[in-house]
Amino acid sequence: MKHVVRAIALILTLLWIAFIFGNSLDSGAESSAKSSTVHEVVNELAASLGAKEEISEKTIRTSAHFAEFAVLSLLFCIDAALFFSLSPARRFGRDHLSLLLSLPVALLTAGIDEWLQRISPGRACQFIDVLVDFAGAICGMLFFVLVFAFIRLIAFAKQKKKEENENTST
Repeated sequence: MKHVVRAIALILTLLWIAFIFGNSLDSGAESSAKSSTVHEVVNELAASLGAKEEISEKTIRTSAHFAEFAVLSLLFCIDAALFFSLSPARRFGRDHLSLLLSLPVALLTAGIDEWLQRISPGRACQFIDVLVDFAGAICGMLFFVLVFAFIRLIAFAKQKKKEENENTST
């Protein structure tokens, strides 16, 4: 069963990378059309929620870069936890440092992503996008670590309660 879960997690990560690269291979016109559609939907939603000002298309594009790589880093961390058998119940130690592998892999992916945009017609390679992607990856990893730590606290509290119950019953 463990192998099936690992395989599913890895497949999800690879599909997400394919999604990112697929977007990068869109031509400038295709990318602009997608962005315009998302821009309209987001601003309609924001207006329905009472927003007074329109959100710029640039802000939406930048947010998309950030979010894509936050999710990617989160998936990389899940893969690391599954493949290195990390347990939130165990003390956070050297083996948990494998989570940091998500950052250089995300940075490499961001670099390839921008290179793909460079070779796509009507697109450009921008270093600032790599920085935004990397910032998203850092946030994705930090989110995973926080959730991991929270789960660890719950496991620790349950263990303490169990020990207290055993001590009072003897």
